[in-house]
Parts: sequence; structure tokens; C-alpha cells
Amino acid sequence: MKSFNDSIISSQTAGARPALWLALITCFVLLGSLPGKVEGQVFCDPADPTYGTCILQSGTFPGDLPFATTVNVGTGDLFVADYLSGVFYRFSEDISEIPVAQAAPKGPATYLGLSWSAIDNNLYWIINDQGNDLLVVSSLGGSLISETPLNLPTGVTSLTGLAWFPSSNSFWTNDFENDTYHELLPDGTFTGQTFGNPEQDGSAAGAFGLGITVVQDLNTLEFFFDLPVGSPAANRTNKVERVSVTGEVQGLSFPLASLNNMSGWVTGIAWTPFGSYGGPSNYLLDLTNGTVVEVAVPTPLAPSITDIACSADNNNDVNLNWTNPITYDNIRVLRDGAEIAVLGAGVDSYVDVDVDPGTYAYEVIPTPAGSADGLPAATCEVVVGFGRFLGAVTHSGALPGGVAVVESTDQLLVADSSGLSAWSYQKDLTPTGVAIPGPFSSSQTLSGIAWNSDTDQLAWLTENADFRITDLAGTEVSASLLNVSSGQVLSGLTYSPTLGKYLTVNLSTQQILTISTDGIVEVHPAEIPTRTSPTVFFGGIAIRGGSTLVFDLAYGSLASGGVTRLERLVGGSPVGLGFDLTPSVNSGDIHGLDGTESGPFGFPVSYVIGRDSGVITMLSSDLSGTGSNFIRGDVVPDGDINIVDVSQHLILQFAPGQDPSLCLDALDANDDGSVDISDAIYMLSFLFEGGPQMPAPTGTCGTDDTVDNLICQEFEGC
Repeated sequence: MKSFNDSIISSQTAGARPALWLALITCFVLLGSLPGKVEGQVFCDPADPTYGTCILQSGTFPGDLPFATTVNVGTGDLFVADYLSGVFYRFSEDISEIPVAQAAPKGPATYLGLSWSAIDNNLYWIINDQGNDLLVVSSLGGSLISETPLNLPTGVTSLTGLAWFPSSNSFWTNDFENDTYHELLPDGTFTGQTFGNPEQDGSAAGAFGLGITVVQDLNTLEFFFDLPVGSPAANRTNKVERVSVTGEVQGLSFPLASLNNMSGWVTGIAWTPFGSYGGPSNYLLDLTNGTVVEVAVPTPLAPSITDIACSADNNNDVNLNWTNPITYDNIRVLRDGAEIAVLGAGVDSYVDVDVDPGTYAYEVIPTPAGSADGLPAATCEVVVGFGRFLGAVTHSGALPGGVAVVESTDQLLVADSSGLSAWSYQKDLTPTGVAIPGPFSSSQTLSGIAWNSDTDQLAWLTENADFRITDLAGTEVSASLLNVSSGQVLSGLTYSPTLGKYLTVNLSTQQILTISTDGIVEVHPAEIPTRTSPTVFFGGIAIRGGSTLVFDLAYGSLASGGVTRLERLVGGSPVGLGFDLTPSVNSGDIHGLDGTESGPFGFPVSYVIGRDSGVITMLSSDLSGTGSNFIRGDVVPDGDINIVDVSQHLILQFAPGQDPSLCLDALDANDDGSVDISDAIYMLSFLFEGGPQMPAPTGTCGTDDTVDNLICQEFEGC
């Protein structure tokens, strides 16, 4: 990949450019933060910018929708095309300045890609004009030179982005709906060379990514691509990944939303070897915020680590493995930003022992020989303990739409979203190959299915409130149309043997509803977890077996962009107990949740359905080793169990306006996995009638050895 590209770089390093770089840096230091920056952006020290972790400049886009961009390396000008208006803008190297508006070559149309070519010093465009895809050539001022109709390859549907590849004098573009990148020649002919989005995991779920730019390693002079991409679970473009011309990840990536506070709609990217600080930069278009930002991507001294993976085991140890493309002097391992190990040359794995339950971000930073600074970090995220990944399998049927654990047969049923069938699996996710018919005569959009442990029957619920009961073979027993306001949508289904009712979520009102076995609907007095923004997404609801008032809810917020977390509710209220789904469940459309206390490994598990991916994921619901020590029955944590504890227990259960207890295990006096009136009766019997001693821990602080769905988050008496 080394041809005439050498002259492209060297020809620009002469003349007045160093003085211009110095002037820009001086201007940056004097002016400080530039206009147009988004709140939360981290700005670089221009004298020593790090790879992808900070912003050099931020400018405001004066048009409507910034969508396609390119850099003229010869002049340093940045061109940004409006999506529809037929206007594009020429920014100077100081992108905070007001850009020059220019007429685009086809007037009002859909401008999908834009690239400068050093061969003829012209602009190349991908434009959809009245339904026709065109490769258009224009002058730098936008004057039309030529246009060529594009004959898209079979299966290619929607092009975005355009980048000139110097060593072959070809262009590359992105079919974003199919997660593929394609090469085409200046005459508009597609060559057949293609590679996939690096965030696509092989499932049916779509990854994210708009735009493409060609970058050059200034040490080896090889060309690569920088791609804004995101996994299905991310629900957005969340990083920029560097890949080879055949799609191999190079171990060079940087985050977008998490560090730079950019939206998930990064629509364009353009690389230049001459950023405002004097080295390579990427310019990124943030459509939501209407901004253009410059991110430093200095050429590393050596290739960084690739293929990192992290996983947690049942001992709460985290295993990290990666590939070293070269031998490094040392490798640093960081957990949530704090250094936990420094490894010697050649090491390609690490075990982080006995980690507390939670979600952790790991960084592995190699330092090459002769360098005082580390290379860009390889990163991974993992859930430890409660919520850790146990396994996954592809659904046997069509698009999945609900899940129910049937304890009477010791199996799992996953329904197709159409409601026309449900497929069985063993609890370890082994498919049985057996399906039962659904009760519907035509395709539906299923909200969920649930097993009724009292009648050993199945309930089926559609989004438009069609409620059916069948036996385990799929034969219909009853049918009713629920009394729900027109236009409201239901999501999820589970059965509570204590209530003798089903539970579902009304997406429109963000309320939990109960459904009686004869179809009567009532609002359940439960709080929906909101965290930092209004909850707008739900992915399932599941009663925990053997527990009176405990159920799990899969939900997400507008800020997270999808269903990203499981939260446990006790007595109708969130108690701060839950786990993140996104590190383990690579789905942007979670639609199904259930669990069992008798999991295949001897502890409780949860099953999560990815409707877009068609994948069933099994996660740990084991709370052993999680939470604080406590004393059972010591409701008022003073070290003594007496009538005051019984009184406080009753107040917490029945007095309105009480904050939920932070130590539910202490309230579970009879250790049956639930908190109810039977616990207060048990305590009274123990105190005044010579009743049995409360199960351990009693007298002194300890842990709960019983596997159940309760936890002690905080106990002041220990």
C-alpha cells in the first residue's frame, strides 16, 4: 500500500504550513474554549494531545443537517454538506469561524457522501436525486463536472459516506443498512471488494455506523479506514474504530458519547494529516447537536493491542485475554481508570481476582520499546456477580417475542414475535427442536408469554391487548380482549402466584398493570425506575419464584437509547439492586425476560431475549456473595431483637410513605425469600411463645447462606 501516497504527505510539509500550525495553536491557547462546543466535551492540551480522548476544536454547523464531509489536504479546508438543502460549507482550519456557503452540484437533493481526490483536485459526491443514486464530480466550488448513475451491487440498499483510497485511486462507501463497506472506481463501477462492520456480531441485529474516512499511518505510510461504529446493544454510534482495507481491527479506537459527549448520530468523518495541532486529526459531524469537532488521532509509534476479551467466572474473577501484535516493554491494566497491574513483555492475559459484584470497564495499555508513553488502550466491559454472562443461543424459530420458564417441565419456552409458535429449550439453553402452536390464526405482535404455576397453563398477550390462555400443548382454553385504551401498547408478561394475577407494562402510561385470569385489568402500585431521565423503553418483566413482592424489570431511558438495565423491585419499589445488560446482551431491541430459581448450575438465572438479534442470553441472578453482613430480625439495627423490631417491620409493610428497607434480608425473619406478615408473626412467636430460633445469621453479623431473591445492601449494625 505504498505508492504515490508518499508524495501526498511530503508535498504538504513544505512552505508556510508549520507557521500556520503554530499560529493556530497560539490562537487556541489565547482564546480558550471555542464557540459551538457541546457541554461536557473534554478539550485537549494542543501541545500534547492524546489519541481520541479529547477535543481540539468545536464549531457550529450553520445549515440544517450536517451529513457528509471531507478535507482538502492541500489547503486544509474542511467541506461539510447539508443532507437535503443543496448547500455545502467550506470551513477554514479554524472551524469556530463562520464557514463559506456554496451551492452543491445538484441543488436540493440527498447528499450522502463527499470526498476530495488529490488526483484531479476535485470533489466526488454520492447523491440521491429523485430516487437515483449518482456518483457526481464537481469543482472545489461545487460546479458540476460530471455525473454517473450507480448500479448498486445485489443486496446493497443504502449508501452513506465516501472516501478516496490513494494507493488504488478508488473510493469506498458504506451500505449502512447491511453493515458492509464497498469499493467503487471513479467511473462508478463497484469492484466487488467489501468488508463488514466490525461491530456486527454475526446475529441478525444491525450494528450502527455512518461515514468512512481513509487514514494513513505516517510511520509505515500504509492506509487504513477510520469508521464511526456502534454495536447493536449500544443503540448508537459510540466509537471510532480503525480497520485495514480488508476490515481487520487494528487496536486503535476511541469513544464518542462517553468521553466527548457527542450524540449517537455521528454522520460523517474526515481525516487529515495536518490537524490544528500539527498532527493527524479526525473531523466528526454531530447531527443532533449541529456541531463539527476535531479530535486528535496522533500516529502511534507501534500497533496497539487487538482482540481483547473479558469474562467473569463464578468466583467473581475477571479473565482478560488479548493479542499482542508486537512485543512491548510493559503492559498496564486499569479497572475503571485505576491501575491494578503492570505486566512484563509478552504477557497476553490477566486475571483480576475476587472482584466485587458490579459493572467494570477495563483498559489494557501497552508501552512499546523506546517510548515513555503508552499506546491507545484496548478496552472491554464486563458484569461481575449478579448479572454476569452465562451463555447464549440463537432462537430456533423466527423473530423471538417472549419467554417463559415452565417449571413443571423444567424447560424454557421462547415464542416467535408473531405469536404463531413457541419453541422449547432446556434450562441450559440446549434447543429441543420442539415447537407448540400459538393460539392466534394470523400473525400478531406479541408482548409476551407467561407460565401460570397454579394452573400449569400458558398466557399469551399481544401488544394490542389480545389475551389468550392455552394448555402447554398450545390448545386454547380462553380468550379475551383487555380493557385498555385504544392506541396504548403493552409489553412483557409474567405471573405472580401470590397475587394470582399476571403483570405487564403499559408502555404508553409507563405503568405496571395486573391482569386477572378472567381478563380484568388494574394498575399495580409500583414505581418505575427512572434514574437520570424519563423511562421510555421496557424489555420485559419477571416475577421471581418463591417471593411475594419481588420482580425484575428490564428497562431503559431516553439517555441510554434503549433497554440497558435490569432492576429488581421489592414491594413495588426499586431498591437499587440490578445490573447492566449492555455488556452481555448485544441487542438493541430486548423483548422478553424471565427467570428461574433452579437454574442449570444450581443457582438462580435470568433469560433475556434479543428480538433484533434472535438470541437468547442467560445471565446469573445469584446474589450469594453480594451485599452487606446483617443480623436476621434486627429491623432496627441496634444489635438487639425485640418488640421494637416487630413494630418497625409492620410499619415498613403497611404504613404509607415509608422508604424501602436497605436490608431486606434482615426483614426476612423466617428466611423464606419474601418479606410479608408471616415474618412479623414468626418474630412474635420467637420472642413471646418459645417459637423456633430465626435462621442464621443471628446474634452476630453474617451473610445469608440461603439462595433467594433478597439482599442486604446496607446494615448499620455491622
